[in-house]
Amino acid sequence: MGQNIADMIDGLDLFRDFAYRELEVVAGYLAYQEVPRGDTIFREGDPGSNMLILLEGKMGIYKGGESGQYLLSYEGRGRMVGDMALLDRELRSASCVAESDCQLLSLGGDALDRMALEAPAVAYHFMHNLARLLSKRLRRTSGILAEHLLN
Repeated sequence: MGQNIADMIDGLDLFRDFAYRELEVVAGYLAYQEVPRGDTIFREGDPGSNMLILLEGKMGIYKGGESGQYLLSYEGRGRMVGDMALLDRELRSASCVAESDCQLLSLGGDALDRMALEAPAVAYHFMHNLARLLSKRLRRTSGILAEHLLN
């Protein structure tokens, strides 16, 4: 891996206003993993309790329908997926496939709970930024839905 996790997340949108010391704290709760091209990272309907941050590579997000799988989006460096499962610990709402070799960081619900107990200010900062990004995503999705309904 060569590079430390704090350096890997430095500059990503989720951590854009974190001090380096905060990045080091968050890094202690993240797990690094590599996923080869073509592997399914998680499937729609799987139990979920972690989110992923894509460091390198490209992932496809797919939703099942009556006539197969539909591509919802491609996600690249710095994007997060599975964030809803981290928060609500519900079943996965879509499938995630490695479209290329991927380097990921994972944050599990148990690790987030530990961070909240051990480093509450950093956990609050993380959750605040996560909420901001989720709000942005919801606004974008609402706009797409409204446009679709008007056409």
